[in-house]
Amino acid sequence: MTISELTQTLRKTLQPLYDEREAAAIAHVYACAKLGMQRYELALRGNEPVEELLLADIQRDMERLAQGCPVQYVLGETEFCGLPFEVSPAVLIPRQETEELVQMVVENFPGREWSRPASRALWDIGTGSGCIAVSLAKMLPGAEVFATDISEEALAVARRNARRNDVEVTFARHDMADAEHLPFAGRQFDVIVSNPPYIPASDRAAMHRNVTEYEPSLALFVPDDDALWCYEAVARLAQRTLAPSGRLFVETYHDFHEEIAAVFSRYGFRDIQSLRDLNGQLRFVTAVNGRDDLPAAERL
Repeated sequence: MTISELTQTLRKTLQPLYDEREAAAIAHVYACAKLGMQRYELALRGNEPVEELLLADIQRDMERLAQGCPVQYVLGETEFCGLPFEVSPAVLIPRQETEELVQMVVENFPGREWSRPASRALWDIGTGSGCIAVSLAKMLPGAEVFATDISEEALAVARRNARRNDVEVTFARHDMADAEHLPFAGRQFDVIVSNPPYIPASDRAAMHRNVTEYEPSLALFVPDDDALWCYEAVARLAQRTLAPSGRLFVETYHDFHEEIAAVFSRYGFRDIQSLRDLNGQLRFVTAVNGRDDLPAAERL
């Protein structure tokens, strides 16, 4: 089998599940990762044979891809904010929109002295693979970064990702619904960020099976009759642990922005803003802690 034949076979294998364009994109992602090549090399070296030792693995992988398993899980890794991340069915596959959330946190503090030791503290609630926490630790090297998740399996993946990217993140198991037993006793945070579950359960039927059958439902779906519970939970935690004038950043469902703003307002947050992603969809909500009892020079 040549490299060109491999990509063509992958595309044909995937087309019953995806449209032609998406099938081609997945085929190229897989071939580049498996063969250790850049995309342009696939074309330049298309007539070269695939190494014999890889063929058995490739056949097994194609069977999984044909069943709808996401290519990131098949490969066991993905890229996020330019960094490599391990992924498994214990964690969500990081999305491009969440990269925008990370960038939003970073860009909201122009000129701040992040290089000072322990100058600022951030908490990523519901960290999953650790993509947000690890990326922020990499991009803001002077910050103390903390991260929590209810899943021990997810935390194990996140810890490995922190080691892989050579950053220090303090991880702890914590249920975001528990505002009485805080994971980092006595800590106040300048930033709290979260990409919690937010997809209504009723939307599940319209979603692609490579999401619904493989990614963890616990990290995706919320009950239709309690769709905002995660934002209530994050607001309660932020109310107790966010520093005066500290900032809260969340990723959200496009239909919930007015309701989330009302939740945050009820918990005393101010300067609440709904922001769009690069595709023009309402995606993020930011807010500032209403407590304002620090001297002006110390406010964020």
